[in-house]
Amino acid sequence: MIGRWIFVRERALTRSGWLTLAGLTVVGLISLLPLRLAVGLSAPDNVTARSIEGSVWSGRIGDLRVGPLPLGTVDAGLNPLPLLLGRAEFSLGRDGPAPFAAVASASGNDVRLSGVNGVVALPDGLGGLPVTSLSFGDLTVRMADGKCADAKGTLGMTLASPAPLLPDAISLSGKARCEGGSLVVPMQGPGGMERLTMRIAGSGRWQADLVLSGLPPEISGPLIQGGFTARPGGVGIGTSGQF
Repeated sequence: MIGRWIFVRERALTRSGWLTLAGLTVVGLISLLPLRLAVGLSAPDNVTARSIEGSVWSGRIGDLRVGPLPLGTVDAGLNPLPLLLGRAEFSLGRDGPAPFAAVASASGNDVRLSGVNGVVALPDGLGGLPVTSLSFGDLTVRMADGKCADAKGTLGMTLASPAPLLPDAISLSGKARCEGGSLVVPMQGPGGMERLTMRIAGSGRWQADLVLSGLPPEISGPLIQGGFTARPGGVGIGTSGQF
């Protein structure tokens, strides 16, 4: 019996045995890793939260905010398979009356958002525009080395009425694409008279330009007095900021 025990012990100390033991130790340590630490190590500087609770595999982030975008409280967890490729990938989600879902991943200078769906309310607007909400439809964006490398899906905006004689809200949407190293989303309203171009650089600097066409003087006049400028066939206003 003693000889057999020594034989088993010697087998456990082989190179493959040590590798297995090391692997199990790493898995054990990762399973105990708090979500707060994982987010702190991988999230960009513009990501803030009121609270982060739970493990790296299943936790909750309270009042998550990315730059000027308040995403609210979301469930979050690290996806295990991308770790084998050296990439940290988190699934974010929220159920209820305002569902939201996204997958965020990073590997070196490669940052990716995929499967972004849902609506995000913007109570403070967006720059100088009275944006009340953003909507996402299967949006995917990949930034590599500070430039837009791939983009698809849709982005939409709802704006409060900028003038008393206009409808209560203006809804626009468009397809995302990469252009000149930036993420560009040209949006249009259902009537084609409202157009907005959103441009986001790899640095996080964004610009938005809204143009309203075909307005009668009794509507365009007050808009120009309120900060719009005359454009060919209409009036427009631009704003910018930093994510």
